[in-house]
Amino acid sequence: MHNAIDEAYLGPQFAEWSLDSDSTIEMPNRGGAPWGLESISPIFRVHENSTWRQHIEFLWNFLRTDFQVNANTSCGTHVNLSRAGGYSIADLKKICQSIIHFEPAFEALLPEDRLSNEYARSNWLDNTNFGHQNLSRKQSIAAIQRASSMRELVLLMNPNHDKMFGWNFLYLLNSPNGTIEFRRGAACTSAQQVFVYIEIAMSFIEAAIQLGTMENLERVPGTVGSLKRFISAARLPNNVPGLYDSRYLSLFFGNKSDSTFREPKPLGRLSAYQLSKLRKKKEDDKKQNVAMVKMLREPYWS
Repeated sequence: MHNAIDEAYLGPQFAEWSLDSDSTIEMPNRGGAPWGLESISPIFRVHENSTWRQHIEFLWNFLRTDFQVNANTSCGTHVNLSRAGGYSIADLKKICQSIIHFEPAFEALLPEDRLSNEYARSNWLDNTNFGHQNLSRKQSIAAIQRASSMRELVLLMNPNHDKMFGWNFLYLLNSPNGTIEFRRGAACTSAQQVFVYIEIAMSFIEAAIQLGTMENLERVPGTVGSLKRFISAARLPNNVPGLYDSRYLSLFFGNKSDSTFREPKPLGRLSAYQLSKLRKKKEDDKKQNVAMVKMLREPYWS
């Protein structure tokens, strides 16, 4: 594992895990143990018989055997997903429109501490292009459809080049290997919990590419049941080693009733302390972003 806290990342083909500091993690003793740290994976390829799950399980077995791992509500899990050959603008429109449409289902399924979160804001309600203009979901989806370039589309979803939204598309502007980042996952303390957020992010994006047309979305409500059926209708290969595993989708959906949904609440006014933390995080990201450096490279492990 590479120490990214005080060293530049120069690992062999970016094949190592990295351990980095994160100024947003709240710890009881600033400057002393326990330490708030972020683990950053290598870039994995997902395909039949890929061993990416084993790599993640190995890391967590190592951490839980030799260290005490805890989490709190200031922690989160981010999943970055690229696609062989990249995303087409048609694919991205369907993904963005599906995100806006099914947000009420995600709001109902995610833990409370991931809602109205300044590091994972609503791409609709907290967006100066959509919610701040009093655009409805339907109007926002129509605005996405009118986008004429990838850059225009990305900056509709992440205005002012701000990645602090539930879904971050900015990495698509930097590299042909660019990723879509799902930032809404809660803190994880086991491989199984990590797999839940990877599974919903992978499955949702693939379902959106297949089925997320304006016409299809208009026919279904943005409820938990509709999201479940949306992913199921994509007929993703299930229980194929290296690909999808619906057990983790079942854990994500839990026992929520199909009719459940929850509208997001606006982020609102941040305290001086929250603003200070947010500014520091943005400054830190400009100086050193190990995840960004890794994503500029081709995947290594498969």
